[in-house]
Amino acid sequence: MAAKVLIAFATILLTFAGVVVGQQELSELPEVKGYKLHCIESSGITESSAKKLAAGEAIKDPDQATKCFVQCFFQKLRLVDEQGVVLKDKLEQFLTKLMDADKAKDYVKQCDLRRANPCDTAYAVYDCYLGKKAKLF
Repeated sequence: MAAKVLIAFATILLTFAGVVVGQQELSELPEVKGYKLHCIESSGITESSAKKLAAGEAIKDPDQATKCFVQCFFQKLRLVDEQGVVLKDKLEQFLTKLMDADKAKDYVKQCDLRRANPCDTAYAVYDCYLGKKAKLF
C-alpha cells in the first residue's frame, strides 16, 4: 500500500500545476520529492485521499491526515509556519509563478483563512485556492 501511496503522490504536485522555477518544474526539484515523502510518512494520509489530491480534487470532509499532509507540504514550501500562520508574502510570491501578480495578491487576500489548528488552516487555504482556480481558469 505504501508503494501505491508513493505512486499517487508522484503526481500530487501537478495539482500545483505548471509551477516553474527558472526552467525547472517545481515537482522536479530534489528537495520537493523529499518533502512529499516526509509529509506522507508524518501525516499518515490514505491512498484514496492521495489520489484525490493528485487529481486536483477537493475532498468533501477530509480527514485530519489529509489536512496535515497539506499543512506539512505548505510548511516545507515555507508558505505557512509551524503554528499554521499563512506567510502571506511568501504565498503571494509562490502564486505569482502560477498567475499574474494582481490575481495572486487577490487570492491571498480572499483566502486569508484561519481555522482551529494548523492542519485545518492549511487545508482551508488549499481548498480556497482550488475553488478560485476552478472559477478563473
